[in-house]
Amino acid sequence: MNIQRINTPNGTRSILTYWYRGKRYRPVLGYNLTLDCERESALEIMTAIHANWSEHGTQQAPLAMTGQPATLTFAEFVPMYLQYLKAKRPKNDGRNQTVLTHHLIPHFGHKKLSDIRLEDGLAYLEKRRAVLIGPEDKKRHVAPGTIERECATLMAVLNLAVDMDHLDKNRLKRLPVPEYVKRERIVEGWELLKIRDAASPNVWRLAMAALQIGLRENKLIEIHEEWLLQRGDGWWLVPSPGQTKIKGVPKVVPLNSLAYEALFGKTPRIGGRFFHHWKDGNSFKHTWMRTCERAGVHDLHFHDLRHTFTTWLTQCGVDYAVIQTLKGEPLPGSAKYYIHNWNARLRDAVTRLETFTKAVLSGENDVQVPVTATWVPLASGSESLSMRNVVPRDRIELSTPAFSGLCSAN
Repeated sequence: MNIQRINTPNGTRSILTYWYRGKRYRPVLGYNLTLDCERESALEIMTAIHANWSEHGTQQAPLAMTGQPATLTFAEFVPMYLQYLKAKRPKNDGRNQTVLTHHLIPHFGHKKLSDIRLEDGLAYLEKRRAVLIGPEDKKRHVAPGTIERECATLMAVLNLAVDMDHLDKNRLKRLPVPEYVKRERIVEGWELLKIRDAASPNVWRLAMAALQIGLRENKLIEIHEEWLLQRGDGWWLVPSPGQTKIKGVPKVVPLNSLAYEALFGKTPRIGGRFFHHWKDGNSFKHTWMRTCERAGVHDLHFHDLRHTFTTWLTQCGVDYAVIQTLKGEPLPGSAKYYIHNWNARLRDAVTRLETFTKAVLSGENDVQVPVTATWVPLASGSESLSMRNVVPRDRIELSTPAFSGLCSAN
């Protein structure tokens, strides 16, 4: 219950906002009422609303009193959510729509928004946890991370319904959503050697590109020859921006010799995408699983190569800020607005990574890379001493030892 007071030419108007069984009521209590009169009028109207429901059951209340039509079902509200999602994220990957079509609408679609209770959410969790997916010989349960993303989509729909006044409150707010445990898996040296022996040339190229460039799977498959740029210090990759703000994409990435060889390969090309054999990450997923199976490597996702890329950079002694920049992740605080001229540091990082990777592929144990960072010039092509760094003579303190020594020498 909420009472709003609005100043009008006739005085202060008191309006009651009251939700009951998924419907909103906004009657006018009166003008220039005291607090006690407001409460008495509100109680009378709420009693009348309850009595009206008791007499007519689920019959729809008059529109003049509710100000809203009957509550929409979940399936009827989904188009409004998709329209909102398209306006908010024009380049969304369609994952939410897939979740709605295949999982949420079949379970909640026939229910009215006001009738979706916590019990319905618990039943959905139990149903999804019992489902087995995968080939017949390798059936497995749905991953907790998948169920977590489905619940996030469900919550987004219900919360938008609340914001658009189609629902009084989200009754699934206390739903015990399964927590996804983040993976900490990286590829070991012996596993990488086995994958090299078992993989086809194109799969090995994509794996090496992931280890040397660090982009996500879909972005790696999208790499086009037009994204490459040659500068004085070598080749650079300028990837397309990411579809969402959550998944960062670096503005530019320097390519070492291993990354360049992974992109171009050894066979002649006519241009276009380097990995045109696959449409996206989903089409490559099963190819990667079969490759790991032939190599005898278990529980290694392709995204784990991005974890390996970051871990190897850390072992090479690369600064955290440089690693974040190579990954396209924002720096903490306001540092990202004030730190510029990253190119030399980025090039130094991928050069170290190349040395480290070659040592791993050669089968060396206890790979060591010098931790001391190479010297990075202040700016390429700029003078080492600018007029801004020179202190004028009239600003030298007379009491400084340097000035005293200079005067005594003269």
